[in-house]
Amino acid sequence: MCYILRRLFSLSLRQILKSQAYRLDVACLSDCGRVRTLNEDAVAVDADYGIAVVADGIGGHRAGEVASRMAIDIVVERLRSKVSQLRAGARQPTPLQFAEQIIGEANRAIHAAAREQAARNGMGTTLALALLHEQRVALLHVGDSRIYRLRDGQLQLLTRDDSLLRDQIELGMISAEEAGESHNRHLVTRALGSGERIAVHLNEEAVCSGDVFLLCSDGLSDLVEEADIELIVDSLQTNLAVAAGHLVQLANDNGGFDNISVALVRVRDGEAPAPKQGWLARLFGRLAS
Repeated sequence: MCYILRRLFSLSLRQILKSQAYRLDVACLSDCGRVRTLNEDAVAVDADYGIAVVADGIGGHRAGEVASRMAIDIVVERLRSKVSQLRAGARQPTPLQFAEQIIGEANRAIHAAAREQAARNGMGTTLALALLHEQRVALLHVGDSRIYRLRDGQLQLLTRDDSLLRDQIELGMISAEEAGESHNRHLVTRALGSGERIAVHLNEEAVCSGDVFLLCSDGLSDLVEEADIELIVDSLQTNLAVAAGHLVQLANDNGGFDNISVALVRVRDGEAPAPKQGWLARLFGRLAS
């Protein structure tokens, strides 16, 4: 069933970003698109734990929907537990390391589930994950779901697609211009659930106030030019829910041939809330005015 998820949070990350008070604004949105009747994407954001994740399921017969939902549920649940332990002072691997381990757990669970039912044979999912911690962000991905960063008005792609088309471009077998008409654009070369082990792309970047991270499935990146993504995110970064809606709408306006999912995270300086006044102080304040 087609579903749309939309959430907007603004919560303090003082526990995670210890050396500087930052706040996160986050939003996510997922849509079936104009052609498909089933949404096999899944998306989640959690500002309190600094998590944003997008998964794009493959396999058909609802199996892709199962794989993407399993990936999101396992990754988010395990990350919350690990981050909580880290905050409590427990000895842990680095966030990048334990995030990689958790993706490995999700991969094995999806692979095992696919083997248990014939209808789920071959199911899998892409995954793009951003985990903010201290003044850094851990970036992990498998497949062709992407992670972008907007900084100082400039959009930058931080991931490399695991796709046959990307391999062909890099090998000089096809030009970037010809790639737009290729029938191989949706053929991924790596996905969770494809085997008992999975190689995950890992990266870690410094976080600056004003950074906006965009995670998306290929339903957005295939149909919306990066210049248009940059313009929308830069113009609407103070209202990420509206930005997400505009991105999805533009992908639908351009054909909506696939499911479309986006997750947005904006990093900004935090401000301590003003202390609340008691009723007596408020009363005297009114009398004095």
